[in-house]
Amino acid sequence: CGYISRLPWRVAAAMQALDGRFQFLWGIYKAHSRSEDEIVFPALESKQALRNVSHAYTLDHQEEEKQFSDLEQVMATLRSAPDVATARSSTLAARRMCAAVRASLETHIRAEEAELWPLFTEHFSTDEQQYLVGVIIGRTGAQVLQALLPWISGSFSLEDKEMMMGSLRQATKNTMFDQWLDAVTSGTAGGSGSGNEAVAGAAQTDGSNDNNNNNNNNNNN
Repeated sequence: CGYISRLPWRVAAAMQALDGRFQFLWGIYKAHSRSEDEIVFPALESKQALRNVSHAYTLDHQEEEKQFSDLEQVMATLRSAPDVATARSSTLAARRMCAAVRASLETHIRAEEAELWPLFTEHFSTDEQQYLVGVIIGRTGAQVLQALLPWISGSFSLEDKEMMMGSLRQATKNTMFDQWLDAVTSGTAGGSGSGNEAVAGAAQTDGSNDNNNNNNNNNNN
């Protein structure tokens, strides 16, 4: 990395760690917002009683993406910092922007949990919910999921972790992803190639299952 030759190694190592955490968080956010914009929100809007319920959250995503883009510019300045003083100044700017991003995301997620997710219990059958989870998993990608699962489960209680894993297994029952999940949780997962195939398998359903879900959507509208 460029700043290793210009900065003391301790400073360079700290900068690399900060950059890595930022890239990880931004990647997770992109996967989260894309799944909502492309899958979750359209599913909500497909219900007659829920039209326009997700519009404000779509606007939130646009604003949050701008915050991440602005933060990326600061990180780019940090990567090319010629000296410790410049690195320190950029780090302070990044710290302020990270605080703003955190506040925005916490508000956004709390609102979703309080307002949007209960709508799925009220307006979507269990089969419909599991189908949507399968589609989300199929579009997320193995590398993101392999990084995300330990991060999420590490912050859960044992009971919540078991509930989460049980929901994933139910939504992906008899798919390649279910086998891949076993390998990941046991620490024997292979490379990203086999992982991507497994994740793609999570969203695979036969034609009758797709038709059943479409019929359920139409009946509930």
